[in-house]
Amino acid sequence: MLEELKRFLVFMRPAFSRRATYYWFVVVFAGFILRTDNFGVSSIIRALDLSPESYTCLLHFFHSTAWDVEGMMAIWWQWLVKKNVAHCINDRLVLIGDHTKTPKDGRKMPAVSTLHQDSETGSKPSYFRGHHWGCIGILVQACDKYFAVPLWANIQEGLTLLAGSDEKRHLPKTVQIVEMARRTAWAMKKETYLILDAYFSVGPVFLAAAGELNGVSHFVHILTRAKKNVVAYGKPPKKDPHKRGPAKKYGKKIKLMELFDSTAQCYRFQTIEADIYGQPETVRYLVLNLLWKPVKGMLRFILVETSRGRIILMTSDLKLNPITAIQLYCRRVTIETMFDTLKNTLGAMAYHFWSHYLSRTSRKPKKNKDMEPNSADIDKTNNTLAAIEKFVNVQLLVLGILQLVAKQFPVEVKVKANCWLRTVSSNAPSEFVTRTALANILRNNLYGFGKDWITQLIQCKQKSRKNKGVDRKVA
Repeated sequence: MLEELKRFLVFMRPAFSRRATYYWFVVVFAGFILRTDNFGVSSIIRALDLSPESYTCLLHFFHSTAWDVEGMMAIWWQWLVKKNVAHCINDRLVLIGDHTKTPKDGRKMPAVSTLHQDSETGSKPSYFRGHHWGCIGILVQACDKYFAVPLWANIQEGLTLLAGSDEKRHLPKTVQIVEMARRTAWAMKKETYLILDAYFSVGPVFLAAAGELNGVSHFVHILTRAKKNVVAYGKPPKKDPHKRGPAKKYGKKIKLMELFDSTAQCYRFQTIEADIYGQPETVRYLVLNLLWKPVKGMLRFILVETSRGRIILMTSDLKLNPITAIQLYCRRVTIETMFDTLKNTLGAMAYHFWSHYLSRTSRKPKKNKDMEPNSADIDKTNNTLAAIEKFVNVQLLVLGILQLVAKQFPVEVKVKANCWLRTVSSNAPSEFVTRTALANILRNNLYGFGKDWITQLIQCKQKSRKNKGVDRKVA
């Protein structure tokens, strides 16, 4: 496991133009694995027993111009291609995209905006202040388990002031996810399916994915859940040459949810056994290729009835097998698990970067609902925003490595972790177990007789501490 980690860290070297910056990346990466609390940058110092003066160096690392998020993640994508771990359908990668929100009450933190509360818990307020993240992951299978291995994340709201000339960051949030998938898929040189939830079942998403990418159309196919009130149209009848006026563009209007109870022979459902969220189940389904006005073209609609209820899937791939589509959409839940692991296991959202040049904002959500703070120095504030995204994306790498190690070394991980679990839910170890195993190895090397270059690098940062009275005895 440790050798695989070393190979990965060496592979990431081209992402950093300066050697010192790369060394701090290795230190930060190890710190994120070893830390036991989620209090931002300071937790790395405590986990690795670094000198207190390292705090300034760590802050400078995240603010450094010697590296950027997309350049670092592009190397990560190359690593995934090299390892050939992606789960493919019809020779296409399977990407999963979604948004997540994290509360932030910092009054001088860039891109903090008023967000609507998605939780159904009645005790929570309708609105709160925080960051709205967009993220994509790639589907990977390990033993009997599926992971959404993270590929890229960025903030997608509250950027009117800071986005500048970057046109892609001015796009609607739904379309930004598609653009992230298109750029990632092209970098990995592989056509892809992008799995999304019902929030993305809008025309601009399908139109953005259908657009040509370096001369190739439909490089990204969309699969998403349709809204309950979705309406589609049949093919228009042939124009009577004896009638005036243009030919009709659309045929019969069809309210798709009503077809579940239809007795018409043309809407006859089929029954089949399918794997639904890991459990075999009898499924009723109906496949229809219909015209959808928001895209002014044909989409495939798949009406599905399971024990969980009725849903309608829609895809831009008119030849996609309906059972494959159903099972693919069931895998979308892996990105929700990924978000939970990022927040609660790794503490990826526990960042505290703020800008001295940003004007103060109120912590009351409604007061700032339609306002964006001013900045006395846009470049400096943008640098702080970049530091936030760097902090989160480095932890995406940590999570991705934990998932790949769990896939490649399941037995060794369980042995090295040596931790008791009340319930073992899968043959593949979880990210928590894998992190425990790697932390045990790194900790033994760090405080034992380990001679690997990662340990020596960390020990160098420990030995370089300057005593400025921190350890001085008080008379």
